[in-house]
Amino acid sequence: MRLRSVLILLWASGMAVSQPVWPPGEPSSSKIFNDRKTETFRHGVREEWGYETPQVDSLVVIHPRNPVAKNAPLYVVLHSAGHDVFSCVDCTKTVGNHDIYRSPDDHYALYLDCRKNRRDWWWGGMHPRDKGLKDRNSGGNTMPVEKRVIDSVRWAIKRFKIDPERVYLSGNSMGGSGTLGIGMRHGDVFAAIKANVPAGVEHVAERLFFPPREIPAGRVLPDPPICLNYSAQNDGWSAGHGGFFEAMEKRRYALMLYWGPFGHANNSERIKTVNDLIDSFDWLSVRKDEAYPVFTKASSNNTLPWPDNLKSTEAGQVNGYFRWKTRQDTAEALEISLFLATPERLKTRFAIPEEVVADVSLRRLQSFRLSPGEEFRWEFGKVRGDGRVDEGGLITIPRLRVTGRPAMLRIRSGKESGAASQQPATRRVVEGKGWRVDRAQPEKTGRPRVLLIGDSILSGYRKAVIKSLEGVADVDTWVNPHWQSENTNALLADLLEKNGPYDVVHFNMGLHGWSEGRIKKGTFRPLTKAYVEVLKGKLPSARLIWANSTPVTRKGDTSRLDPEVNPVIVRHNMMADEVMREAGVPVSDFYALLAGRRNLAKGDRFHWTGPAYSLLGKTASSSILFALKLEDERPSS
Repeated sequence: MRLRSVLILLWASGMAVSQPVWPPGEPSSSKIFNDRKTETFRHGVREEWGYETPQVDSLVVIHPRNPVAKNAPLYVVLHSAGHDVFSCVDCTKTVGNHDIYRSPDDHYALYLDCRKNRRDWWWGGMHPRDKGLKDRNSGGNTMPVEKRVIDSVRWAIKRFKIDPERVYLSGNSMGGSGTLGIGMRHGDVFAAIKANVPAGVEHVAERLFFPPREIPAGRVLPDPPICLNYSAQNDGWSAGHGGFFEAMEKRRYALMLYWGPFGHANNSERIKTVNDLIDSFDWLSVRKDEAYPVFTKASSNNTLPWPDNLKSTEAGQVNGYFRWKTRQDTAEALEISLFLATPERLKTRFAIPEEVVADVSLRRLQSFRLSPGEEFRWEFGKVRGDGRVDEGGLITIPRLRVTGRPAMLRIRSGKESGAASQQPATRRVVEGKGWRVDRAQPEKTGRPRVLLIGDSILSGYRKAVIKSLEGVADVDTWVNPHWQSENTNALLADLLEKNGPYDVVHFNMGLHGWSEGRIKKGTFRPLTKAYVEVLKGKLPSARLIWANSTPVTRKGDTSRLDPEVNPVIVRHNMMADEVMREAGVPVSDFYALLAGRRNLAKGDRFHWTGPAYSLLGKTASSSILFALKLEDERPSS
């Protein structure tokens, strides 16, 4: 047995009883820091890590602000060269002091150390200014500290019952270099990574065998995490980012890169005065168990300042506007909704394009798998084509045109003669004539499901909504003659039980409740509130949109409002709006939309002409797309 093994064995077996062992036992200290439980653990080493002699390290765990039983996400932090694990944690007391060190309140946070033991310096990586590090740590094999980082993360997942699909790695400067080098190599551990002004890209280039190297025959690297990186061209530590970008593009690895002349900064708000996109993508909503798209050759990419334009004062981005949501990943099909952030949703000084052309590759496929060389069929909006899986098993569709409106990318094996969900949804009437539930077919397309609820006004605009959302969402409709009552709420609960779940519900109820006596005095608000509670109870993940009731005009004289019915409609709309405001439900203001367009009324008091229904359909579709886009960006653009 080698001397190193003997020393570690003697130490771990208790002959050196004062030394901690691996895995960590109980915390050496526990306190409340920044109003969150904070524990310090000391530990020894595992022989498998490859240290030459035993050593003791410390790690710090900060608990979520509100206790979580299990399945909380984990935020992992690698410190910079100016800190150790304890000063890194201390920075989190102050906003603006290395902001990337601060974990969200609902996450566990794991802080690790590479300063105490000199062999761990630079997180096992290297940089051009230190020949010793470069000589010692270059190559594709991971160093002991890298193995310690990964085992520490796995220990935390087990001990604190972390959701293993939501583990994120971050770091600043030297820690940013380590984040790239350790994180990109371990896509089986991290969902996404974020590096703030990484001090060198040599670590990641070595571990991922970036060109001119090649991945050794027989070496399989897991699909890497989605990578966010913000660096400054006037920061000497950013040298090499041009080659880093080219390698990421060539390998088709997911990268969002932001830059500007903000130096080696760590204060997020100051950086955002130069480039306000650095926090625009919700990287902490990415899940390791969901497929994701990789965008390359994007027409929206700005010209990089590296290596020849380092004096540029311009800020820029790569892939900064793309968003997506994985809708279906089964053995039969893969469906991902692709779209751009829009100026309405993303406030930035950058000019967001209306359309971006990019190649799209798919990684982290869960159930949908094709073999290298196998043919596949794809469809994106109204465009479709064929392709072949490359020798590395990667599916790529060239030159897709992505806009602010979500469009579904569908992929199926080329062996199939066709798939039902590639066709516009047919309809299936479930009950009745006129008053009825009408459902989209097929019912398992992987697209989001939308439910429209309303009275005869809905009959006028439902087809416009269905057509507008064709290929984006499957739309069911419930046209009914009901008003606020306990019976209506029971019918709603039964309908949702039988036909749900839904992603968005756009609902209205009002015109049939104007007659005196139908809704007892004092019951409108509580019954409407109960209606909303049924929706939220049966569809806890759905986004709700209330449509208030349309104006009622005089019969035969559409220029004037009906003096008997319309005041009741206005009163009910006001009360309903109050209920929705308290419930946090947005409102489609149908009343205001048509109040000034009474010339579009039909003349029978309640109903409207085609142009009016087109306006209602457009308004409803827009609010539904907006709701779907909000949901898409929580996962993720």
